[in-house]
Amino acid sequence: MKRALPILAVALAALIAAGVALVFAAPAELAYRFAGHRLAPMALEGLSGSVWQGRAAQWIVHGVALGPIEWRIERGAALSGRPRGEFAVSGRQVAGTARFERHGDGWRLDAIDGTFPAALLAPALDIPALGLLGTVELDLDSVVVRDGQLATAEGRVAWRGLGVRGIAALTLPGIEMRIGATGERALEATIVDLGGPLAVDGRLRMADGAFSVGVDLVPREPEPRLEEILKYVGERRPDGGSHLRIEGTLKPVIGGEP
Repeated sequence: MKRALPILAVALAALIAAGVALVFAAPAELAYRFAGHRLAPMALEGLSGSVWQGRAAQWIVHGVALGPIEWRIERGAALSGRPRGEFAVSGRQVAGTARFERHGDGWRLDAIDGTFPAALLAPALDIPALGLLGTVELDLDSVVVRDGQLATAEGRVAWRGLGVRGIAALTLPGIEMRIGATGERALEATIVDLGGPLAVDGRLRMADGAFSVGVDLVPREPEPRLEEILKYVGERRPDGGSHLRIEGTLKPVIGGEP
């Protein structure tokens, strides 16, 4: 019996060591098989590397392929219950970097710097007669996600080379949205133009996942193509401009389970 106890202790220590080694070197693909469902509506394909430092050949959100993604997670922070790290997306159209950290009952992303084609905004704007051109630039100080949905954000979003095609075609310098948090689950933003023949003045408000956008679009000077496009955007104004109003709820960006 006395000999059995040391043997049992050694076996137990070896088992613990093996478990720790498995955790620290867990293949990303294996971990995704067990916990990938918690990321829905996000999905990853072509995984390589480990849970702590890995890569996916394709990052998919709501069925839209955004490109390859790489990540790094700090082991010590994760094992203490507050995982944090950084990731980078390097698709041909979507690219960017950010830091992330477990934040209370959600996640906080900091130093978000990225770009994506304006065409990805089409479902939200819902103007079937017009295709969207240009590039959206993200320069956000922070974003908080709770229960899988955007809760607050602070920073700047610019749509440069704003253009439309379809019934009419036109390209403008762009617009900029300056965002500030107003509560734990609320934000407001101002929307202004970056010059050119179209004056843009608007506001965005979001609270508890519901958002509303009101934007006035008024030509600074006579422009037949611009006037033709405004016929299909929002409600006509007496001064020849349009008022665009959009309301809705945000789709979850990640599973709500921790």
